[in-house]
Amino acid sequence: MSIAIVTDSTAYLPPKSIQRSGNIFVIPVPILWHGKTFEDMVNLKPEFFYNQLPKSPKLPTTSTPNLGKVANLLDNLSLQGYTNVIFIPMSKGISSFSNILHKFEDRSRPKVHIFESNSTCGGNEMLVLLASRLAKQNFSVHEVLAGLDLLRSSLTIEFIVKDLNYLKRTGRISNIERLFGNLLNIRPILAMDTHDSGKISVIAKERTEKHALSHIQQDLNKALAEKSQFPYSAVIFDGNHLTKKRQWTQYLKKEFSDIRFSSSILGPAIGCHTGPGVLGIAWAYDWQVIAEDMSKKHSKARSEIRP
Repeated sequence: MSIAIVTDSTAYLPPKSIQRSGNIFVIPVPILWHGKTFEDMVNLKPEFFYNQLPKSPKLPTTSTPNLGKVANLLDNLSLQGYTNVIFIPMSKGISSFSNILHKFEDRSRPKVHIFESNSTCGGNEMLVLLASRLAKQNFSVHEVLAGLDLLRSSLTIEFIVKDLNYLKRTGRISNIERLFGNLLNIRPILAMDTHDSGKISVIAKERTEKHALSHIQQDLNKALAEKSQFPYSAVIFDGNHLTKKRQWTQYLKKEFSDIRFSSSILGPAIGCHTGPGVLGIAWAYDWQVIAEDMSKKHSKARSEIRP
């Protein structure tokens, strides 16, 4: 049994990770802008996107990936010998893509399995990399999905934005929250409901960016204070806020030396909905440690059944 891992471009995986994996496949999210259809991270890159966004009289929008392209990818994966495909799409709370993918669940080869990530960006990066590692270690589909469940159960995503109008325009936040934030010059802290709906909501409000980041750090501290099965890792991400991300990353590495940190971005497809100036973090059990633990248990179980 051979398992392919498919995600969409909003996981914003490092290109080297995709190349090294050999079993990760990415479907670009279409972006409609200036009367053209672009593909996220293919012919529309973050630097150009965020440079042009404030100048554009009409804001870009996203659409779900073309089902024909999904079908073609599945056909190609079958020809490559894959018998199963695990889809890890962006959260159902911000996109209909995961719901559309259920149309492919009646395929016999490759057999399609949808994992509801309730996440995007840094969270999906960790989920996809775990799934890829487990698949390459010959775990079954059921075991890979169980590993993903464990990682998702520990996942938290919190972030701040500069302009709530982007989220309001695309229906990602209520009008009341938008007005309250803008009128009182408050920096809201937003989170994805990674354990249920996958939707974005305001969880707190602070007067400044510094205080908002401090609030997120307190939430991270609370998570670390609880009894946990595994150590944590975290992905720090930004949408055209690189200098501040570097400063915050440096600070977090000193304050939370037990956490393995990595860096990512919010590319155009998510930037359409959040605007520029986003800074956030996704934290969860360290996916590498989960993979190592599952591998050890797997090896032990095999040795115990040998005569």
